[in-house]
Amino acid sequence: MDARSTRMPFADYTLQAAIRQLPDRVIIKDTHSRFITCNQRFADDLGIRIEDIAGKTDHDFFPPALAASYQADDQKVIASGVAVVLQEPYMLDGKHCWLETSKSPIFDDAGLCIGLTVIFKDITQQKQDHDEMQRRAWALQANSRTNQALVQASDEQALLQAVCDAIVADQRYPLALIAGMQDLQQQRLQVLAAAGTAHAYSEQLDICWTKDSASNDGPIASCIRQGNTINIHALQQHPSFQPWKALASQHGLHAIVAIPLVAGPDLICALAVYGGAEQSFSPVEVQVFEELTRNVQFGIQSRRTRVAYQQSLQEQAAHAQVLENALEKALAAIASVLEQRDPYTAGHQKHVAELAVLIGQELRLDAHRLRGLYLSGVVHDLGKIEVPAEILSKPSRLHPVEFALVKRHPEVGYHILKNIDFPWPIADIIRQHHEYLDGSGYPLGLSGKSILLESRILTVADIVESMSSDRPYRAALGIGQAIAQIRLMRGTQLDPDVVDACIRVLERGDFTPHLLTLEAGD
Repeated sequence: MDARSTRMPFADYTLQAAIRQLPDRVIIKDTHSRFITCNQRFADDLGIRIEDIAGKTDHDFFPPALAASYQADDQKVIASGVAVVLQEPYMLDGKHCWLETSKSPIFDDAGLCIGLTVIFKDITQQKQDHDEMQRRAWALQANSRTNQALVQASDEQALLQAVCDAIVADQRYPLALIAGMQDLQQQRLQVLAAAGTAHAYSEQLDICWTKDSASNDGPIASCIRQGNTINIHALQQHPSFQPWKALASQHGLHAIVAIPLVAGPDLICALAVYGGAEQSFSPVEVQVFEELTRNVQFGIQSRRTRVAYQQSLQEQAAHAQVLENALEKALAAIASVLEQRDPYTAGHQKHVAELAVLIGQELRLDAHRLRGLYLSGVVHDLGKIEVPAEILSKPSRLHPVEFALVKRHPEVGYHILKNIDFPWPIADIIRQHHEYLDGSGYPLGLSGKSILLESRILTVADIVESMSSDRPYRAALGIGQAIAQIRLMRGTQLDPDVVDACIRVLERGDFTPHLLTLEAGD
C-alpha cells in the first residue's frame, strides 16, 4: 500500500479523529510497515506533528535493531493475518518500564490484508502489582513454614535452624542467618544458625562487637545496637560493608534485611535475610519478616517455662487464624486488581464464590472445605490478569486467537498460586474450574472424578452466575434460562449431584443474581 494514497481506505475522517484521541498510543501502518497515521499521544512521544508521520518507518525514529524487530513483528501479523500481543521492557527517564503492544491486521472487503493497527500502552504498574503480590506470597509462605517450625522444633537451637531453613526453602533468598550473643560484654557476634545456597558466606563471617565500634558497624551489628530493622538495597555499595564486599559478591549477595531478635536478656541477636539482587526486599516483605521475627521471639520465650509454653499453644492457634485471614485479604487484594482491569465483570468472582458455598452447603461439605471453596471462588478468574483488558470487556464474539488467550486463565492462575501453602488445594481448584465430566473442558481435559469436587461446584456456579446476572453489554438472561442450561449439561459435562443441589438452591430463592442496578449504590 502506498502511503501517499491511503488517506481514507481505512476509515472516514470521523474515525481518524477518534483514533487520534485514544488514551493509548495508536499507529496505522501499510503492508510495508510504513506509517499511515497515528494518534496525538504517539506523535507527542516522537515530538512531531501527526501530519508529518505519513510515509515514514520505524527506522526514522528508533535504533536500527529495535526498528528491525518492530518491522519483523509487523510482517508476521501481515503474513498470518492473526493479531499478536507482546510485552516488552523499556527504559524511560532511567526507570525500568513495561509496554504491552497489540498488533492487528486490517482487511479490505475482499479479505486481503492491507495494513495493520498497532496499539501499545504502559503496563508498568500492572507488572509492579503482580510482582508485589508474588513478593507477598513468597514472604507469607516463609512465615507459614516458620510457624510450623515453632511447633515442631525439639529445642531452641533446632528452632533457630528451622527458621533459617524455612525462609530459604524455595530458594527465593540465597541466605538466611541468625547471629547474636549471650550478653553485651561479648567481643564478637556468633552465627547461631544459617541456611541457603550461600551458606559458606556465613561460615566466614567475623562480626566485631565492642563499645567503640558503633561507627564501623555492619548491618547486623547496627541492627542489634540500634534495635531497628536495617534494609539495605545495594549491600555492596554500603560504606560499612566494604570489608565483606568481595566475599558477598562471590556468593551473589546484593541486599539484606536485618531485624533485631531479642528473647530475654540472655539471647540478643538478629535475623538477617540476604537477597540475590539489589532492591530485593519490598516494604511488604520487610513487614512480613518483622512479623516472622516477632513470632520467633515469642516461640523462644514460650519454651523457657512450662506455663509460657502452654500459653504459646493457644497463641499459635490464634496466629494461625490471623495468617488465614491475611491469606484471605491477600486473595481479596488480588481479586480487586483483576476487577479494576475489568469493570464489566466486577463482583463476578465474589458472586460465584457465594453461590458455590450455597451449593457446597447443600452437599453437606464441612466448614473447612466450604472456606477453601469460597476463597477459590473469590480468585477463580485470577489468571485473566494476563489477558488484555480490551479482550475481557469486548461486547462481541471473540476472535479465536482472543479466545485462546482467555482460555489460558485457569493455567495462569494455577501457576501464580501453586507454591503458596494454603490449607486447601486452591491452585488446583482454580486450574480445573473449566473442566467437564466428559473430558471436553480445558486446560487439562480431565474427566469424571479426576476433577476435584470443589472445581465441579465452581463450574456450575460460574455458568449460573454468568447467565443470571447483568452485564453492561446485555441484560441478565434470568434464573430460568440458567437452570435450563445446567439441566441440559447435567450428567454429560456437569456433575449431576452438583446440578441438582444448585437447582434446589435457586428454586428456594437463596441466591440473588448480580444486577447492576442493585450495585449502583454500593
